[in-house]
Amino acid sequence: MTRSRFISGAFCLVALTLTVSAADAAKKSEKAAKPQEPVATDTSLDNLKDAPPPPTLACEGPFAKDATHAKLEASFGAKQVTYKDVPTTNDAITKASVVFDDDPRRRIVVYWKDNKARAKPAAVAVDAPSTWKGPGGVRNGLSLKEVAQLNGDDFKVTGFGGVGGGEISGLKGAFINLPGDCSLMIRLEPGIANPLPPRFASVTGDVLIASSNLILRRVRPQVVEWRLKY
Repeated sequence: MTRSRFISGAFCLVALTLTVSAADAAKKSEKAAKPQEPVATDTSLDNLKDAPPPPTLACEGPFAKDATHAKLEASFGAKQVTYKDVPTTNDAITKASVVFDDDPRRRIVVYWKDNKARAKPAAVAVDAPSTWKGPGGVRNGLSLKEVAQLNGDDFKVTGFGGVGGGEISGLKGAFINLPGDCSLMIRLEPGIANPLPPRFASVTGDVLIASSNLILRRVRPQVVEWRLKY
């Protein structure tokens, strides 16, 4: 190979390398210019499906309308029932009786209409990851489809992200006319991310969404809280 051919070949190689580098830089610049949507973090409660069979909670026995803090202690043991400050849905603080406070999978919060006497329950709340089973088979971790099957019909869901977000309206079947004269509230949260990415804006905010809505189904809603209300 002559010296001139060697120099020419080397020049072409350098030029090709510079061209590839410039193309790579352009692609990186293009990617950087596009706003990146936050990566969705899986918030599903699939692990609850592997939990031991849950106990059943209803509007009777220690959680009947005549329940008191003292009756909870008699049923579960004084060491397992604590009267303490707990947060509410509006980020306010109120007093409540908490059963199994040290065990997240058995934890129950009982709110009272009469805090002075610790009597007359206003609500019994079961938040994930607590595994208690309630009226009609409700429990934390149920999917949107599973709730619809238990309900026996479609229902509505309040848009995610605000106060009361994810609450179900239109409960039917075994979820209503409960023995003990109480009612059931079920709340869902997205199973893909919370808060939801911007592309799911149609199921966030002050809206009512049909349980058959395709966008709602895509966020994989799941039960994260249910309550008995008196």
